[in-house]
Amino acid sequence: MKKSVFLKSFIARFWGLPLLLALLLLPAASLLSVRLWLPMGYVYLIYLPLALAIALLMVFNWAALPGIAAALSLYYFQRYTGPQAAVIVAIFLVTLVVCWAGYTWQAGRPWRDSLADVHVAALRLFWLAFAMPTLFIVLMQAVMPLNILPLSRSVFPADLLSLHTLLNYQSVLLASLSLTHPFYFLIRIVRNPRFIRTLKRRCHDQFAAGVTLKEWLLWLLLVGFLLVMLTQFSSSKENLLATDYGIPLLLPLMLWAATRFGYLFTSLSWGTLLVVLYQLRDRFLTPATEPHHLAVISANLLVFTLTILLMSAISTRQRRLLRKARQMALTDPVIGLLNVRALGQHLTEQSGSVLCYIRIPDLDRLSRTYGLQLRIEYKRNLARHLAPWLQPGEGIYQLPGFDLVLRLKLPCYAARIEGLEVRLKEYQLSWDGLPIHPDVGISYCSVYPPVTWLYELLGELSAMAEVSLHSGHAENLQQKLNVPAQRQLSEKLAMVQDIQLALKNDGFHLMTQKIQGVRGDDYYEILLRMVNIEGEHIKPADFLPVVQEFGLTWEVDRLVLDRTLTFIARHREQLPGIRFAVNLFAASLCRPKLAQEIAARLEASQIEPWQLIVEVQESPIFNGYSWGNRTIAQLRQLGCRVAIDDFGTGHASYSHLKQVQVDMLKIDGSFVRNMLHSSLDYQIIESICVISRLKRMQIVAEFVDTEETASALRKLGVDYLQGYLFGAPVPLAELVSGQAETRR
Repeated sequence: MKKSVFLKSFIARFWGLPLLLALLLLPAASLLSVRLWLPMGYVYLIYLPLALAIALLMVFNWAALPGIAAALSLYYFQRYTGPQAAVIVAIFLVTLVVCWAGYTWQAGRPWRDSLADVHVAALRLFWLAFAMPTLFIVLMQAVMPLNILPLSRSVFPADLLSLHTLLNYQSVLLASLSLTHPFYFLIRIVRNPRFIRTLKRRCHDQFAAGVTLKEWLLWLLLVGFLLVMLTQFSSSKENLLATDYGIPLLLPLMLWAATRFGYLFTSLSWGTLLVVLYQLRDRFLTPATEPHHLAVISANLLVFTLTILLMSAISTRQRRLLRKARQMALTDPVIGLLNVRALGQHLTEQSGSVLCYIRIPDLDRLSRTYGLQLRIEYKRNLARHLAPWLQPGEGIYQLPGFDLVLRLKLPCYAARIEGLEVRLKEYQLSWDGLPIHPDVGISYCSVYPPVTWLYELLGELSAMAEVSLHSGHAENLQQKLNVPAQRQLSEKLAMVQDIQLALKNDGFHLMTQKIQGVRGDDYYEILLRMVNIEGEHIKPADFLPVVQEFGLTWEVDRLVLDRTLTFIARHREQLPGIRFAVNLFAASLCRPKLAQEIAARLEASQIEPWQLIVEVQESPIFNGYSWGNRTIAQLRQLGCRVAIDDFGTGHASYSHLKQVQVDMLKIDGSFVRNMLHSSLDYQIIESICVISRLKRMQIVAEFVDTEETASALRKLGVDYLQGYLFGAPVPLAELVSGQAETRR
């Protein structure tokens, strides 16, 4: 324990690591600083100690100052006289204290932030890269009239506005701009070697999304080639790449890095590249180089450095903002939960998941009573209630309205669904002192990537969750077929496509079956059959539910009506007075102008309304004064007859007969088929016949396959019989040929 406390103190206190690093690195930085002899004296091409001092302050804050002072004193007091060394060290320290104090005062806690943070880039650029080198040179020149610093064969010029001073100033600016970053990260790695992994991760995170290893290697190869040309072929006077004219070619390469590889990688690579170039300066710079030409090279490198760093900072910030915007696009701004877009993305990333759909329809009523805030708070608190139950990698997603979706892992999900039901029953929200505990419906299914039809799948789960509200337990979307949910959905969507193609390419065929009247008033029922584009016959039980679910009911019903009426009109001479029963979906009867549309079609075809019988399955939408009931009344007033199909199953019941007024009642074939062997089925049919006669409705029985069944039904008062006993379904066109043969 004591050892750990001492180690932490050694790393942070001024007498520890800050002092040690300053004593070791500042002399090394002085040795790496590059000087060039000119007729006017020595000039610095790049001056590193000031950049290293800035990096030490960035890491250790004020704790680095004593170490810097000690290292500077140790270095300069060995090379200059006491007064000269004291002046140089004092100028150094005054510059560092003034500029660092101004920076920390404006930036807050910059020494705790990474240099990759571009939020305070303008402050760093001013105080550390401009103000500090400028003040350093100005103070150096300010003490020159005192004649303390040496003038002969030294880097200290007497004239402030001389080319000598300009070159020194540019060298300090260049180092402060470009070498602070490498020094900073070097110190961070020495202080904590594990930081190198953090640095690597940060560099990788700043790369553009489309960067590949090949692109990075190509960039590295081009930089290496240009560096070799600048430093290894100086003897080739005809090769411009082997002179300082090749240096500007580094700019487009570094701009490539700035826009693609991010701020960290670009700043580190550019700083390292400058050190290498200046250490090998003798390959393309000689003592005979003109001072003005040297100033131009230095100025170009300054402009290059500033451009490269700003471009990399801007590109990195734009990518980060874009990444943040994309992340915000995955979150609902009101509820604060992930949305459907995030769900689709996460499902793609997983090898397999379980979707749990939570439906809370009572929230709609409660929010109308207590306000929309209740819905928001309920969903937020429910998500917080479920969060501890989720495993790592699972999530809760917001859906519009009053629904939520949970994404769970596949293993042992059945037991977890039971746990979810228990946890949902435990939850209630206290609102204005009242407990809010609405009913919750749950449905679930397993999914595997790619999840192509997510929105359609959520619609299926929503319908199944509605069933759960009545059953009282979680409903499995795959309980009927043991196949993945998206396979069921893809098959259903494929069926939708087949239906649309059949509507477009005459893939629907009309069949007809005779319905015999006990008084000789026979008629025919139109039956719909479908053939897909491959020529396969599709069963009505397969495509009719899909037609209804995807809102294609009127398109199909319109096709059947038009073809039936066209057939009657075309063959009125061969089949005079023929009647047809046409099955319509309940949704079609809810069209406000359906009766007017049928009337217009009858008038256009010159067909009498009594020749058309409309069959429709009983539905809850016919309750009360609904559009369905109004359409039935309008059709009867028009002269068409209306029949309820498959009575006795589904939603059909005696209570609905009180509200709906129709002409005919069609008994479901499941009762007729076994009536002679089941006393219960016989009694049901008998009771239907009694009620129908009281309502003055005619009765139709289907699935009549034997004469015994037909005889029993006639005794019960059934008016019409339909089944294979009187004929199997045949194509509609055969009615004409069959009638012609009868006449012959």
